[in-house]
Amino acid sequence: MKKNLGYWKHKLIKYTYYLEIILALFIIVATIVGMVDLARYLGLIFKTNAIETYMIFQKFLGHVLLLVVGVELVIMLLSHSTSSVLEVMLYAIARKLLIYSDTTLDIAIGIVAIAMIFAIRKYLFTKEIKLEGHGNVFSAATPVTDANIITGLNIPEHLGNTIGGVITKMAENTNRPVYEGIDYRVGNAKLKVISMKDGLIEKVVIDNLDE
Repeated sequence: MKKNLGYWKHKLIKYTYYLEIILALFIIVATIVGMVDLARYLGLIFKTNAIETYMIFQKFLGHVLLLVVGVELVIMLLSHSTSSVLEVMLYAIARKLLIYSDTTLDIAIGIVAIAMIFAIRKYLFTKEIKLEGHGNVFSAATPVTDANIITGLNIPEHLGNTIGGVITKMAENTNRPVYEGIDYRVGNAKLKVISMKDGLIEKVVIDNLDE
């Protein structure tokens, strides 16, 4: 029963990820279409007089920052990382602060909000990483990009967005089932599964094969 439950949970997570990719594609298309309006704004800025240009330029900046938020949303949907969520919040607050803050109180609240995000990033945003032997223990949900930066390794990002995704892809490519204790070698890294729950990978040790 537990094995069946783990199987269906894995399938649901996989299909949910596909839905997120579709949503990300919609956002990308909408962002590209929205970029056409930027050219129209530039035309209006050239045509209007200096007094009225301020309002148009303000709307232009607001539109640009909104598109940036859209791009960051795509990254958040695909990477599933805490850092990407903070980036989206940061750009959203910056847009509100720069474009729609009319009073000193609005500006003060915006600055406090940005300061809180930086504080969260520095003191509360901690990855599940600890030393174990010659390797590092990572959560399976850790983005491959972050793992490469931290370890200095070159785990191929095309195999998956997360460490768990890379192992799942390697298991499919090599026809080796995933279980606690198995390891996969890719690039200059060895990925060893050290804990699983309900058929899903929880933690992975990453070793440098060059050492």
